[in-house]
Amino acid sequence: MVSQTMVFHSRIIWLMAVLSLSPIVLAHGTEAEIEEEIQTLDVIEITGSVVEQTPRELNFPDPAILQPHHQNFTKYLSRPKMNLTKYIPTHAKVLLDQTAKRRKLHTPVKPLKTERPAFPRRAREQGWHGRVILRLRILPDGTVASGTIHKSSGHQLLDDNAIKAATQWTFQPAKNGGFPVAATVNIPIQFDLVQ
Repeated sequence: MVSQTMVFHSRIIWLMAVLSLSPIVLAHGTEAEIEEEIQTLDVIEITGSVVEQTPRELNFPDPAILQPHHQNFTKYLSRPKMNLTKYIPTHAKVLLDQTAKRRKLHTPVKPLKTERPAFPRRAREQGWHGRVILRLRILPDGTVASGTIHKSSGHQLLDDNAIKAATQWTFQPAKNGGFPVAATVNIPIQFDLVQ
């Protein structure tokens, strides 16, 4: 009788241990399935000719100073609010069926309408060039939901022009089997100067 009770208790303890560990194992298993591959598309090259800087004459009238002010204006200024930005994902993580990928039924994103960004005159005057890598989130309808700079070219003007143009593009969405799905892609854009 004692041995059956001990066996019964040991089985209950074993069952409780398995049930307490199963959420950890399940959570760990779903994270591996949730991770999404980020596809890198072909490089888009933008070429521009070097532009020589021309001096510009700016004529401004001298400021008229009526009377010197020595007042302390700091008491009227409020302290700036320091808002810390926190990354909030723009898309919900969804479990995808991996069967389509194994059977080669998973089709990647393809660009449809991609108008090249302009090569700004100021950048060509300064001799700025480089490669910017954009990370775009493509919706199942082929439009761009969001875009960020994954790797900067080193020049804010080139990065801004690239992201501004890319958010207007349309794509053929990725398909999981026959169903369009959202996807994340990296798009490198190369700004080159020619003489």
